[in-house]
Amino acid sequence: MALPPQTAGLLSGVRVIEAAGMVMVPSVGAVLADYGAQVVKIEPLEGDLNRRGHKIPGMPIQDVDSGYCFIPDNRGKRSLALDLKAPESAGIMRRLVEGADVFLTNIRPKPLERLGLDWPALQALNPRLIYAHGTGFGDAGAETDKPGFDTVCYWSRSGMEASAFPIDGWLGHLGYGTGDHPGGMALLSAVLMALFARERSGKGTRVSSSLLANGAWSNSIMIQARLVEAKFQERHPREDARNVTSVYYRAGDRRIFKIAIVDSQRDWPKLCRAIGRADLIDDPRYATLALRTQEGRMRELIQICDLVFASQPIDHWKRVLEEHDLPYSIVANYDDVVGDKQLAANGVFLEIDDPELGRVRTVDSPLSIESHPKVARKSAPRIGEHTREILAEIGLASTEIDALVERKVAAAHAAPT
Repeated sequence: MALPPQTAGLLSGVRVIEAAGMVMVPSVGAVLADYGAQVVKIEPLEGDLNRRGHKIPGMPIQDVDSGYCFIPDNRGKRSLALDLKAPESAGIMRRLVEGADVFLTNIRPKPLERLGLDWPALQALNPRLIYAHGTGFGDAGAETDKPGFDTVCYWSRSGMEASAFPIDGWLGHLGYGTGDHPGGMALLSAVLMALFARERSGKGTRVSSSLLANGAWSNSIMIQARLVEAKFQERHPREDARNVTSVYYRAGDRRIFKIAIVDSQRDWPKLCRAIGRADLIDDPRYATLALRTQEGRMRELIQICDLVFASQPIDHWKRVLEEHDLPYSIVANYDDVVGDKQLAANGVFLEIDDPELGRVRTVDSPLSIESHPKVARKSAPRIGEHTREILAEIGLASTEIDALVERKVAAAHAAPT
């Protein structure tokens, strides 16, 4: 039995079943829901592990059961809490898939096959289905069934982490889900292209993307350098860096910032004027890039910039660097981020009503379609908040639903009032 479509949005009428946890694949469902798709989230009876991400040691503390980690990638979905290992769940999943347009999962291949949720099984049920599999290590090779999170698959295996690792210390904690979200947007692209292809062919297909491949793609320029056997230069300490504009500086009020100059010859005079040292423009030691890269010259320039930048607070340097049209940024802390007027002006933050937290701001998905706005967003669901209504929609009687809950095949919890 088909699930009822939503009534608004570009993707109104698209039915999505999401059997996935954590961040990468749920982020796909979040964007589809933003544009009106109806997304049913299948989660274990105890809930998606990401509901408890805020309890990982070192994460910002929040005294709730289902925390902030869960909000951005699950708002606007309906939750069906179901034990997929229970024999009764096979028939429920079959009915859901028969009426679905898209199936999203990050369950590893062997468990998928045991559960009867692998692509051949679901294709036989619904030939028009778009089956999207997000993985840690890809579809082939010896590591396909290994567990993986973005910290290891995306960051560590791609070479990016090695590039960021300090010469004389340990790298700090990387942001939660920072590799998952790019991977999710890649998988979203594949889903949307597959839906477009289905409009032409009438047939569904399987699409996939992995954290491993997305890490390599994100770092592809540096990997390309190695593939063509370019010579990698030895890394130097900050005070002896190879580029005066590739290091961080500290303003007089201790705020750290960075400048990003790519066209060095064009922007060298602008930088000199910005720091009040126009004399350096034609200085025979620094006038050209070739001169500036001679032994010891960058060290001298970094020392000059350190002294100059430490003489004024960051607000001064923001104004001066903008006046000289030089790209820069403070190294933002999270207070800076949530108060960022440019982010706010571009609609990066939106407000939702959360039944437990009240009116809260959250981060919007990073795309917009001018003629097709996103639908009004709802809060992330409670565990099993919609279990009863979803099971009723696929034809189960209330007595059958009660029996499933009683036997702990499903869980049903009402939203807080």
